[in-house]
Amino acid sequence: MDKEHMFFDNYAANWDRDRKEDAALIGRLLDLADIPAAAVVLDVGCGTGVLLPYLHARLGGGRIDALDYSKAMLTKAKEKYGALEGISFIEKDILKYDVPPGTYDTVLCFDFYPHMSKNTHRFIKQIGSAVRDGGDLIIMHDQGRQKVNAMNPGHLAEGEAALPAIDVMSTLLTGAGFVVTAAVDDGTIYFVKARRCLELPVPTADGDRSQSAHCGRYHQQEKIVINRLARISGHLEAVKRMIEGGRDCSDVLIQLAAVDSAVVSVSKVILKDHIDHCLVEAVKQNDLGAVERLKQAITIFVK
Repeated sequence: MDKEHMFFDNYAANWDRDRKEDAALIGRLLDLADIPAAAVVLDVGCGTGVLLPYLHARLGGGRIDALDYSKAMLTKAKEKYGALEGISFIEKDILKYDVPPGTYDTVLCFDFYPHMSKNTHRFIKQIGSAVRDGGDLIIMHDQGRQKVNAMNPGHLAEGEAALPAIDVMSTLLTGAGFVVTAAVDDGTIYFVKARRCLELPVPTADGDRSQSAHCGRYHQQEKIVINRLARISGHLEAVKRMIEGGRDCSDVLIQLAAVDSAVVSVSKVILKDHIDHCLVEAVKQNDLGAVERLKQAITIFVK
């Protein structure tokens, strides 16, 4: 048993006393999560079960598997919520647990990700495989990223963070076969929702392999665009919260600058894909119209 494991076992009895939950913030996070009522959910690192009553209240015919490697934490969770229907408790280390592939509609990591910061790729691969195709992986905190990182300095390399910025997290998830569909990092919460999207070959009527490859590349570009749109949504949500909270104008301007940068980035990706498409059509079909569209697209891209 490592030091961190011992810490959680020893702290379980006083965890709820010292770590007060914020029902309003948890409610906001679950609103963003938008989990279907009949979903099969894995609560990774459930601790003393802070999230369980809120999840249970929102799920109808669904099921919750609450997983934690601390026996003491899990015992506390069972004492509090063991009588609720549809909840199972699993005492396992997620990095060593042989999770059945594609079992869950939603995998939730609530206030847990920083504990995996030394094994990020392994962790995401492990829990990612547990999500069914079309299911969701959600990483969320009821505190802002800066506060979370201040609480979890760890032993990471210089420049690394226990809870990374949204764009870094999006890159990690995209590399694991996910598409980020929602992201918020506004100083009060951290929320990333990503959908598992297995890339399948795109069949064509004439079996043209070059066209199929082009479609596959287009699918990857589509994922990039969706991820960046999610970042824009997150920045806009942050702007809204800052204005409502009366935050300093400089903070708002920083977020707006990030929105502007993300919009330009998305536009370039879309335009580049359009240029590529026109090029394929022009070469393949000797289409003069496609050549003209290509010239127009290049002119816009240069501008």
